[in-house]
Amino acid sequence: MSGSAGDARAGVTDATRVDPPWWNAANLFTLLRVALVPVIGVLLVAGGDGARWWAFGIFCFAALTDSVDGWVARRLIGVTRWGQLADPAADKALIVGSLAILAYLDRLPWWAVGVIVVREIGVTVQRQVLLRRGVVMSASVFGKAKTVSQVVAVTCYLLPGAPEPLRLAALLVAVLFTLASGLEYVWRGRRLARAS
Repeated sequence: MSGSAGDARAGVTDATRVDPPWWNAANLFTLLRVALVPVIGVLLVAGGDGARWWAFGIFCFAALTDSVDGWVARRLIGVTRWGQLADPAADKALIVGSLAILAYLDRLPWWAVGVIVVREIGVTVQRQVLLRRGVVMSASVFGKAKTVSQVVAVTCYLLPGAPEPLRLAALLVAVLFTLASGLEYVWRGRRLARAS
């Protein structure tokens, strides 16, 4: 996700990049991750423990494909330019989409979704501005922790029977890491901009 395999792709340099056909196994996993978001939504809207368990399992599988497509691209196929752009976008779609569906169903507060969306937009815009200057902002420890915390939070809300205090605690941790990583990226981005 933005702090995981997607960021790893974004950090690949021109010197190490290979350009295989974009239609490959790694990118198919990326597309699958996006395609599973509406499936999760339909299952959650359907309601019932059975549908919730399916939504939980599909989300876990989709989150796992982020590591799988990154590994396949780096070790077996090669990183494509399309994959560098699509992979982090798919990560954001999975997390934000799942959170938005849960908020729509009143399972979690909208303000948490808003914080995460604003952070993702801000960091994406900053990265694009730096990229136009020829500067690549790589992933950080905060970014990776943010991704893990968001996945854990969504997992807790999807898991049938999970205690509400656990869900809220996981969500608050995810929001804190989201804010911390956003501030860290802004600070590091300003330093990189001055040095470029």
